[in-house]
Amino acid sequence: MLWIKAHWVSAVELVAVGLLVVAVMVGADAYGRRRARSGAEAMFGVEAKSPASEARLAGLERVADDYSRYFAGKRAMMELGGRLLAEGRTAEAKRQFAKLADGSRSQAVLRIAALHRLAETRLAEGDPAAAAEAYRKAAADPGNLIPKTSELMAAACLERAGDFQGAAELYRIIIDGAGEDDRLVRARSEERLLWLAANGRI
Repeated sequence: MLWIKAHWVSAVELVAVGLLVVAVMVGADAYGRRRARSGAEAMFGVEAKSPASEARLAGLERVADDYSRYFAGKRAMMELGGRLLAEGRTAEAKRQFAKLADGSRSQAVLRIAALHRLAETRLAEGDPAAAAEAYRKAAADPGNLIPKTSELMAAACLERAGDFQGAAELYRIIIDGAGEDDRLVRARSEERLLWLAANGRI
């Protein structure tokens, strides 16, 4: 109390700063909720359009650009990337998937899915080594629920790239680290490792 009496101006300033911080936080939360709701409504409108229509494509691009930080924008990016990939527009698809992966660090499932689609895009471009890199990045992500599957796909890409030693090394890593839930991945890795050895690739 004595300190407050002696420093009442400082005390008032502290209270004012505290109230300002609270007001900013409340305002930011309200703004975020409005934007998320607006994005969801915009995406709903896009999904009402014909899947193959140019209007839907334009709508996806708009939602992906305007709401990239929100779930609706991320959904739009995923669908937009898939459509661009199907149309052979791999450079544009790659940008969408890379942006989605970078912007989904707190949403592990979405981030892993985006990295896998990014790898598919690199395969479509004829760059299996880059695809393997994307799969390995997904495998190393702590939020990945299927890391051994990501590693298996990376190893398959290394085979396609002609890096048989790298693929074999990755198959061995999978076999050594596979758990009970990874029986199929281990079996496939053992099969590919035997094939590489039998055909003189390693």
